[in-house]
Amino acid sequence: DAKEYFEYTPGVLRAYVKPAHLDALTFTLQPVLERSMGVKFIWGEVKSLNGDEKYAEVKPIFADTTDRVAFDYCIICSGCNFGPFKPMGESLWFPTVHDEARKISDWPHIDERFIEGRRRH
Repeated sequence: DAKEYFEYTPGVLRAYVKPAHLDALTFTLQPVLERSMGVKFIWGEVKSLNGDEKYAEVKPIFADTTDRVAFDYCIICSGCNFGPFKPMGESLWFPTVHDEARKISDWPHIDERFIEGRRRH
């Protein structure tokens, strides 16, 4: 995932009115996925997929280069951005986390890949 946390987006409107409610809507992914589900969490952005050779090029959050990550099965869960007035679908209701979208964001000073960045927004 390109962000470090899960956010239950349907409840986010209440968090704008009552900011403390965001804690009830979010949790960091790494502890839950690795401890509870027994899978490795890779915090980064998939830049390309090669289905024939079964690997993804992933840019880890703190790296400038990509890593090749092999897979047996690939499930694409892209989520949904719908901001009809922005070229990348940017809106207040969903965090802006992908490199290309962050370059043209209306709020580039807020890094929503981090849960603290989402809180500040």
